[in-house]
Amino acid sequence: MATTLFLFGSPRLQVDGHDEAWLPDRCSQLLTYLACRTGWVGREQLQYLFWPDHAPDMARGNLRQLLSRVRARSVPGLEVERERLRWRVETDLAAFLRAVSEHRWAEALTHASGPFLAGWEGTGTGEFAAWLEREREHLCQATRAARLGRAHELEEEGCHLEAADLLQPLLEGDEFDEAALRVQVAALLKAGGRERALRTCGTFVQRLRAELGLEPTAELAGLIRTLQSPEAAAPPAPAARLSGVGLPTSAASFIGRSLELAEIARLLARPDVRLLTLTGPGGIGKTRLAVEAARGLAPSFPDGVAFVSLAALSDPALVAPGIAEGLGLPLEDRADPLGQVVRFIGAGRRLLVLDNYEHLLGGVTVALKLVRGCPNLRLIVTSRERLGLEDEWLLPLSGLDHPQEAEVGEVEGRHFDAVQLFLDRARRVRPQFTPGGDLHRLFELCRLVEGSPLALELAAVWTRSLPLAEIVREIRENLDFLTSRNPDKAGRHRSLRAVFESSWGRLTPLGQETLRRLAVFRGGFRLEAARVVTGASPAVLAALVDASLLWLGPGDRYFRHALLHQYMREKLAGHPREQRETERRHAHYYLALLGERGDAILGPEGGAALAALDGERENIRAAWDHAAAAWPGDLRPAVVQAALYYDRRARFQEGFTAYGRAARTLRGDSPSQRAFLGDVLVRQGWFAMRLGQHGEARELAARGLALVPPGSVSAMHGHNALGTIAEHTGDYAEAGRHFREALRLAGEHVLPARQADLSTHLAAVEAAQGHYREAEAHLREALVLYRKIGYHVGLAFGLAQQGNLLLALGRPEEAGAAFRQGLTLAQDLGVHQRVPPFLQGLAEVAYARGAYEEARQLGEEELERGRKEGSRSTQIAALGLLGRVSAAQGKGAAAGLHLGQALHLAWSAGETPRVLELLTALAGWQLTRGEAREALPLLLLVECHPAAEERVKELARRLRRTLEGQLPPQALAQAQADPASLNSVVTEVLAGLDSA
Repeated sequence: MATTLFLFGSPRLQVDGHDEAWLPDRCSQLLTYLACRTGWVGREQLQYLFWPDHAPDMARGNLRQLLSRVRARSVPGLEVERERLRWRVETDLAAFLRAVSEHRWAEALTHASGPFLAGWEGTGTGEFAAWLEREREHLCQATRAARLGRAHELEEEGCHLEAADLLQPLLEGDEFDEAALRVQVAALLKAGGRERALRTCGTFVQRLRAELGLEPTAELAGLIRTLQSPEAAAPPAPAARLSGVGLPTSAASFIGRSLELAEIARLLARPDVRLLTLTGPGGIGKTRLAVEAARGLAPSFPDGVAFVSLAALSDPALVAPGIAEGLGLPLEDRADPLGQVVRFIGAGRRLLVLDNYEHLLGGVTVALKLVRGCPNLRLIVTSRERLGLEDEWLLPLSGLDHPQEAEVGEVEGRHFDAVQLFLDRARRVRPQFTPGGDLHRLFELCRLVEGSPLALELAAVWTRSLPLAEIVREIRENLDFLTSRNPDKAGRHRSLRAVFESSWGRLTPLGQETLRRLAVFRGGFRLEAARVVTGASPAVLAALVDASLLWLGPGDRYFRHALLHQYMREKLAGHPREQRETERRHAHYYLALLGERGDAILGPEGGAALAALDGERENIRAAWDHAAAAWPGDLRPAVVQAALYYDRRARFQEGFTAYGRAARTLRGDSPSQRAFLGDVLVRQGWFAMRLGQHGEARELAARGLALVPPGSVSAMHGHNALGTIAEHTGDYAEAGRHFREALRLAGEHVLPARQADLSTHLAAVEAAQGHYREAEAHLREALVLYRKIGYHVGLAFGLAQQGNLLLALGRPEEAGAAFRQGLTLAQDLGVHQRVPPFLQGLAEVAYARGAYEEARQLGEEELERGRKEGSRSTQIAALGLLGRVSAAQGKGAAAGLHLGQALHLAWSAGETPRVLELLTALAGWQLTRGEAREALPLLLLVECHPAAEERVKELARRLRRTLEGQLPPQALAQAQADPASLNSVVTEVLAGLDSA
């Protein structure tokens, strides 16, 4: 029985050619460790690996139980003896390490197909987790050596661009690998990619400064200066670009494509590459690139370089005569024009460019016979579709290099080819044009057209009469905006619509229908989704890829140009019944996917489930919107999972909007419909609470709870939402009542993950009231349950609460350990919503230790996250901390500003506990300024207010006691006899801060 264990990427076990998933349960962890060790492993070592803190007898018993479960799997090749175990199984890890040791770099990289044990992040306890971390670090270094070794081999073979691309992952990881950067820059320079080399260095330096606060080394700074020097930017010697017979000229300069030019030259220098086809959609710049490449290669072809346009030909039979005409060959006999061309070229070293072959694919045998009959001929063909010949090599073209991220810096962004092309063409019609402060709008335009040269040229003309913002808006709304009025513009390139119509007209009816239906997808799609939603077969999708209307990208997903998608949506809108049918299929498919993957969020594979849904986020949003508008009942299977997904990803506004849209279209005409509407309202209320809109949140959740059946799972969610809202607003008795009822319902319905979450909530409520023993008991139950069911996302939440409790108990060092453990887990799982509480906790630990600069940095990071996610609670906590830090450092103005901003936010959000905490901090700040009379009413209010947490009340008491020697006894007595209301205190404080 042939058995192989694959450990790189998503782990799997292959038995006789059949794959089985390899999940990170304890049995698989044990077997994986044995497979990696290859030899015998003692039982004591395994006991320590998994149960290092257990007594020897207990650990031995645990191992016996584990081995009984392992044996039940009937694992081939497993050997178990009294004192030791061994599993002799072939692994890709062993093959990788052998290849590395023998310097077989290419083979090694084929084995290292992904991260080691991908998806096992945060799994395992005891020493196993530490072993996994060490193993990954070791393999990272081995993989780095393999990449560098293979890059050197590719450099020696002249494959400079491949070498540069191979090194890119080393520059995108957590380490700052300057050695790899230098190797990549050298390869890019040899490939003609100076601009990309500059951008790569710029990105590296920006990360270095942002993440480590370091400046580049002297060596790196020198490398950047060299790249920026005029010598590095100088164009190739004119002799390399002058010769070339019959090549068309253009008044417009040729910009960019340096890497593609180098790749064409490299390929055509190989003896086995005789026919190279440049493919891509219309307007992508195939013709200009082919001409520029031919011009540069002309010295290598002493017998001539020629360009033949096939655009005007309508019959494949005219291809050979057209080539003869392009070569200046008068045909003697029309019977065999191709034979005459072959004899004319003979053994001569020629380069022939055949432009626009896509509409003459019935005549591709002409190209085949040319390369086979003329041994030294090289052909460059441009076509929207591949020719489909055995001798053909393909170079697919996409848009010009353009800024991919909205946050790209201005200096870095100016180096992109798409930006340079737009600026050049804009200055041809408006010589003094400059984007000024709208440079980021220009980057947005380049992203919108995905670097299409034709689209950029058509858009640049409008700079004569419109600002950049208006040009971007028009492109988004109107495809016909990108139209040229120049009489010399070829008809097929007169507009983007003409380009798309030309490609559309060459499709079969089935191809047109499929492309039309594919318009329902957003942000790419997989083969299975296309098959289910549109009925597309792999053959039809392959034909659309061949026609350059789709392309297969990362993750085996199909993509299309954004402007083509706009055109496809227009086509689909012309068939209303087909559009409605396809949209409903799309909604069914992605809502079902959301339900299926969403169920895994609360399990051990929660991180992987969230990542999978991230890839389909745009499709999920479109499916939800279609269903909410036309078939709201179809949302029912996904209503719980969508809330989980939006909450875990901290997309609170998106969740609030989605559930609000569904609630507006649902009708409560039957008990079932009323219950469903109630469920939706509860979720909408939850997201309103996340956004700090507590009044609206309470109203929505209460309305929802009144509609759902008592004792149902939906009622549990309703009580949980109302409990959380009450906790945020300081009504701890009400919060405890709702949480206990929700916990009872979770137990009745056997929902352990919810039971753990609710126990954690109860721990927080008890701690707020100073009931620390009860809080510890609830939290202990929650953490045990999280670990037992493998709910790692929830465990991160529990660790945050454990850190808060330890802080309240005055144990900052232990709190820091809990926060750090939880933060690592949250980051490994990719659960962004769980990160701010840990940053806040670590910042509070730093503040407690007097490490104010560390606290400030963490607080600023937390504030940035809060603003990005729209979370008021996160912003309030961060601003409050920054205010206390500033006060401790003697920065009075900054302290007042931060505390005032936090108080404004907390008061408007109705977060009374946070308001009282901030009033205490303000009182402490006032005391440092000698404003004892102003601080006294704040402290007295906090001491007696029921919404103040016990730890805050205790701080207020300590501060108030310091006033007893600073103020006259009558002032103290009068303030205690006539306490101010919360409303009057906050109003007065905010007025004072605003005037200051």
